Amino acid sequence: MMDRNAFLKLMGGTCLAASGIPGFLTSCTTVHRVRVIARGNKLTVSKQEFTEDPEKPRAVVLVREVSLAFPIALYRSTADDYIGLWMECTHKGCEVKAQPDYLVCPCHGSEYDAKGNVIQGPAEANLKSFSTSTDHENIYIHL
Repeated sequence: MMDRNAFLKLMGGTCLAASGIPGFLTSCTTVHRVRVIARGNKLTVSKQEFTEDPEKPRAVVLVREVSLAFPIALYRSTADDYIGLWMECTHKGCEVKAQPDYLVCPCHGSEYDAKGNVIQGPAEANLKSFSTSTDHENIYIHL
């Protein structure tokens, strides 16, 4: 039986070794995460979370608020157009994993596009989405 540390080393090495394989590399990437506090019925995320590196702006930020059961994937379409997606798979309720252009459920393989639409089952319903608004420095996710 393999202990936890040996397993983590093996998996980390697998990601490094497979870094030359195009499809596999995206599964080893990490998505930027932010913690926010709900004020009223909205979450506030700084636009700087997407543009910290002007050479490589982020397409998605994972938003976590302690009172919410699941995080929200905040996808950027344009400078002032964002969509917030509830990261609970509509098939069996597992937490989906966000990638730069899509989300995938690790439990049964359902896939969703960056707007939350099902692109591969077994899920049949789209992800729940939240409306957003912006000002010159923040993005607001309306719960």
